Amino acid sequence: MTPEREPAGASPRDEITVTARRREEDAQQVPISLSVLADPGRTVTASASNASLARAVPNMAFFDGGGIYGNAFSIRGVGSISPMASDDMSVVAYVDDVPLSAYAIAPSLFDTERVEVLRGPQGTLFGRNTQAGAISIVSKRPSFERAFSLSGEIGSHGHRLGQAVANGAIVDGRLAGRVAVRWNHVAGDIPNVAAGGREGDATVGAARGSLLFTPDDETEALLTVSYGRDRSHSPRFMLRDTPDFPVSATDPKTFAIGTTGVANLRVRHAFDSVVLNSQTAFQRSRSSTNSDATDALVFARFPRRPGAAATFTVPGADVLGFSNDEDMVLQEVRASSVAGSAVAWTVGLNYVHLAATAGRDGHALTPPFDAQGGRQHNHLLVDSYAAFGEATFRIAGPLKATLGLRGTREDKHVRYRYDGAGLPRLPVRFLQDAALRDQFVTGRAMLSYDWAATFMSYASVARGHVTAGFPTYSVNSPLAKREAPFPASTSWTYEAGFKSHLLGDAVVLNGAAFLNDVDRGHLLLFSTTQVAFRTVALDYRTYGGELELTAHPTRDLHLFGGLGYTQAVLRHLPPNSPTGARSGNDVPNVPAFSGHVGGEYRRSAAAIGLPGTIAARASYQFVDKRAADVRNSFELGAYGITDARLTWEHGDLAIYGFVNNLFDKRYQAWGQLFGTIPTVRAGQGRVAGGGIGLRF
Repeated sequence: MTPEREPAGASPRDEITVTARRREEDAQQVPISLSVLADPGRTVTASASNASLARAVPNMAFFDGGGIYGNAFSIRGVGSISPMASDDMSVVAYVDDVPLSAYAIAPSLFDTERVEVLRGPQGTLFGRNTQAGAISIVSKRPSFERAFSLSGEIGSHGHRLGQAVANGAIVDGRLAGRVAVRWNHVAGDIPNVAAGGREGDATVGAARGSLLFTPDDETEALLTVSYGRDRSHSPRFMLRDTPDFPVSATDPKTFAIGTTGVANLRVRHAFDSVVLNSQTAFQRSRSSTNSDATDALVFARFPRRPGAAATFTVPGADVLGFSNDEDMVLQEVRASSVAGSAVAWTVGLNYVHLAATAGRDGHALTPPFDAQGGRQHNHLLVDSYAAFGEATFRIAGPLKATLGLRGTREDKHVRYRYDGAGLPRLPVRFLQDAALRDQFVTGRAMLSYDWAATFMSYASVARGHVTAGFPTYSVNSPLAKREAPFPASTSWTYEAGFKSHLLGDAVVLNGAAFLNDVDRGHLLLFSTTQVAFRTVALDYRTYGGELELTAHPTRDLHLFGGLGYTQAVLRHLPPNSPTGARSGNDVPNVPAFSGHVGGEYRRSAAAIGLPGTIAARASYQFVDKRAADVRNSFELGAYGITDARLTWEHGDLAIYGFVNNLFDKRYQAWGQLFGTIPTVRAGQGRVAGGGIGLRF
């Protein structure tokens, strides 16, 4: 949380500008189901940003599996719950138009202008693998006005947060700069009965510097350099059915660390009849995880291996280490119509180069974990080329149409290298080289009708695609067998919705209904015999809808809420499928209902004898029960999270108290069945504290 705040009296009639179609538009005029979170640093939990963000958006879920999986989402039931490759995603998160790897650390949302969550395929303008949607994170830009801020927090469970922002002109009217820095820590609260102490701690640091150069009124160049680091001890596979939950019994404790650095140059020049945009970006991500494969509490209940937990608490006996180093280069050039054109159009070319190196080092001796032993050193190269275009034009009166297409070619090369490290029952060495090419077309068609200045309805059909590829880590190399690529996933999405202002603009109400038909969707299967995950391509269908509302009954009261419903079921599975899944099973990690409701009330502090303003804010977020896997072996329980904050503001000073997860719900964030034993990962518990912020 930060002391930054909305202007008093902001109302739904205030236009929210978005760039969902790569040009500035009023969000209420975009014929796409989208959620906009303005200034998310105020409300999104700093140490669990993606999980907190997902709960604030109807029909969006986050794969909160810990380890190297930092950016794995699903929208409307479409998306992998645990990508087996860093680019195997159906939902892509973008920070200032740079796509994040699934294995990159979660983005820090401090000093962020807004987050746009776009539902439905966005492959036309955003590109590769946005089969279910896209998350566009827009950072605050430098301005020529002098502004500085400092803030800090302290709270329970070792919560500490500090951040600073500096902004201003370097050369008046020509060059402006902005620097933002944040550090956040929360201590662990999960007892570890094997190694001692507690787990669940997280330390997150982030820094960003930006330069805005405006040599004339038609040209601007924006250079942004950012760096983030995430370090945690967080157990992934804890015994669910224990009265002491959550409790861990691994030795050593699960340790994960990741860093992401980005350099991003965007240049814009406006000609008389066309606007030209160029983006050049480089992203480097590094992540590693070290863990004990045998949680003693879980393993003591494993079939055919009963015994006291102490029998399996041998420090370092079954240790697995994973690492992933990834470099990405992006170049995009776009040409667009100028504002006010009769036809609003965008065309462009896009190139992405990805080079990744993945390592795994396993010292596992206890069956069945011995299949995870040995060392892997794998390399993946991806080259993606795309051309795209989209146009919006008026057919007649208030009826408008949008047509868009994107053609993409992807070349992928993988090199698997494995050696058994002298461990028994493992091959001495296994090598594999493979390549594939995936060529495809995505696109969409939309119709919208302006019934009045305050009411618009729309309908659309869109084609989605997730490319074929190779898993980052080979399941078959320890068996001296070749690893097969996973196939491309395709989908058709049908959507109808409306956007409205009601009661004299005091209320904004938006809604949409959808249907997704997904062929060969990339889902996850866990093999107990190999103690390994692999991608399975299964057909499924999802349908449902969402409603979102914001309202200002009075000048000082702001209400907000959203409700999503998704039914997601597997289809076309043969009887006795080797996956263990059946037609009609629920798609995993998809809650039937998700939603949030809350409000903020502001009033003069004079009533309590103070100058300034008092602001009280509270919200409740709900996530329904979910199937844990494609077999529907067990369910993850439904849960609700309540957050609250009370702030006193006077001039440039803000002092506030807050509580996240007020009722300390230790919800099940993710799960898998180990043999017959449900194991889960626990969400973050209650954190309460206070903070102070100063602007000058």
